[in-house]
Amino acid sequence: MMCLLVNAPVALVLPMSKILALDQSSHTTGYTVLDDGKIIKVSHFECIGNDLGDRLVQLRAKVVSLINEYDIDEVVFEDIQLQDVEGSREKGVKTFKILAEAFGTVHELLTEIKMPYSVALPIKWKAHFKIAGKGRTQEKKMAQAYVLKNYNIKCTEDEADSLCIALYHYDNSNVFDWS
Repeated sequence: MMCLLVNAPVALVLPMSKILALDQSSHTTGYTVLDDGKIIKVSHFECIGNDLGDRLVQLRAKVVSLINEYDIDEVVFEDIQLQDVEGSREKGVKTFKILAEAFGTVHELLTEIKMPYSVALPIKWKAHFKIAGKGRTQEKKMAQAYVLKNYNIKCTEDEADSLCIALYHYDNSNVFDWS
């Protein structure tokens, strides 16, 4: 058996993709659109009203609208975690439950429309950008400072988080796994 070895460089071409990243909430959701790693849009939308069910319907509709508007190939959204909110365990549990509803709404939608998606763990994307503070408020401010310093984008806390989620996902999805 003859084996021919060729020392020619091989270019690995990864498919370009448009990513929609969400820092989802039942009130204000930050979002970022990346096109092959290039920042296209960093913004947010609000779901209004006192009824959680109404806000979740708005969240779903807006995510569908963004997917269609930007011809999205993949969505990445933040996982939830239980935190003390302003030192109140009870308030933290209530917030966790509402965020779980928002998470479930997005997850169910993406499953229904067969949209590829990933879930970003907050501890992972924050560690990637060395964002570590004492509590949610400090970490939100650190994400804003990171985005301003590195991308010269002045944005809301939710927008900064969505951009970091998008960039974290992009950085980690373009690593070839040889295993």
